Amino acid sequence: MSNQDENLICYKMLSVWTADTLPEAFKNRHNTKSGTWAKLQILSGDLTMEFMLGDGTVTNRIKYSTLQQPPLIKPKQYHRIAAYSNNIRCQLSFYAKEDS
Repeated sequence: MSNQDENLICYKMLSVWTADTLPEAFKNRHNTKSGTWAKLQILSGDLTMEFMLGDGTVTNRIKYSTLQQPPLIKPKQYHRIAAYSNNIRCQLSFYAKEDS
């Protein structure tokens, strides 16, 4: 996370997911709630994320790996995991502003 995000604190970290345990909901268009940022850390393998508008129009499709981690996902930003390798291992954390 960047210096700009230092006022965010992690309030929830989910268990590590694999290709067999990645929740179906994250493969479909979804967003984080107001005041919540999300950070997906790739531990092995790679995955492709799509960022989109509320109507489902894809605005960006990027492949991430352990060397190129996904960005911090802002509140209400629509996205989905579009594809992933068989050896994917990743972990999702949720953040909020420290004063929230």
